[in-house]
Amino acid sequence: MKVWWLAGGIAVLAAAAVTAVVVTHGDRPAPVAVSTSKVGRGPVSSTVSASGTIQAQATRTLGFSGSGTLTELNVKAGDVVAPGAVLAKIDDTDAQASVDQASESVSNAQDALDKAEDAHDAALATPTANPTTAAPNPSSSRAGGSQTGQNAGQGQNVQQNTAQNRANQIQQTSDNLMSAQQRLNNAKLSLTQANTKLAGTVITAPVAGKILAVSGSVGSQAGAGVVTLAGTGDAVVKAQFTEAEVAALKVGQAATITLPDNAADKYTGKVLQIDPAGTLTNRLVRYAALISFDKVPDTLLYGQSATVAVVTASVDDVLNVPATAVHDGYVTVRINGKDERKKVETGLRGDVNTEIKSGLAQGDEILTAGQ
Repeated sequence: MKVWWLAGGIAVLAAAAVTAVVVTHGDRPAPVAVSTSKVGRGPVSSTVSASGTIQAQATRTLGFSGSGTLTELNVKAGDVVAPGAVLAKIDDTDAQASVDQASESVSNAQDALDKAEDAHDAALATPTANPTTAAPNPSSSRAGGSQTGQNAGQGQNVQQNTAQNRANQIQQTSDNLMSAQQRLNNAKLSLTQANTKLAGTVITAPVAGKILAVSGSVGSQAGAGVVTLAGTGDAVVKAQFTEAEVAALKVGQAATITLPDNAADKYTGKVLQIDPAGTLTNRLVRYAALISFDKVPDTLLYGQSATVAVVTASVDDVLNVPATAVHDGYVTVRINGKDERKKVETGLRGDVNTEIKSGLAQGDEILTAGQ
């Protein structure tokens, strides 16, 4: 910056697009600085910011299906685990014995079913007795004919009895087959239940995540909940917004998340949920909103603080000026060294710049301060 001292006690400072005029006539007001800028083209965005804490969107409390003594506890709070990782075990002696017994019952029931099937097949394969009846002899006497008729009647009775016996045998073997099948089904169900109880003696991670809490120790009786797990992809920022701010929020809006341990890193995310009911805090009603990460940082700690900035509105490639240049719909334009107020039509009022829809052209020199 260069300074030239002029007569009359007036100092003029010029640097780039900034001009400062200082008037020092006796006890007159302090210096008035005049800043200028150019009408530019680019994006304009409006954001609302809030602070919050990192928390799990959903946590899972994992336990055993039954009671028992802890024999393994493979994790501690803070550990990161992969899906399927074995987290803890209890004594499975009784559960394994139940599985062995149920397996033997299934084997015995299968053998019984095989025998019942063989018996039923044999009954079906037994031929029906069909005794032949001799043709009457034309030379036989009437008495002989009577004897022949009597023998034929006895043959029919034998045939009917044989058919009935066969039908009864088929029915019996069919009933036995159905009973054997039912016993096998019951045995398989018992085996499934026993295997479920055995599987319940082991806790595995259902998803990738971070261990938030562990209850118990090896040798102690396991409680209802042993491990609390938060899914790695479930981390969100729960931030508090004022009534005015939450009115501009919508689910799906883009957000930028900043963590205090590394403010230089910015993480992208979006608005996931907005609470419909507010809470009164320090005489202000605030509304909680959940902001999700597009990609959760590996070093993220649950409970740590965070700051979020949500883009509530944005436009691209528009004429814009610094927000300080617009006053009641007018902008002061410097033309050939003279300042002239021009009426403008504005669009989106952003955090830094304001969109200009008409009244100015790109490259116009405007006053941004000292008007």
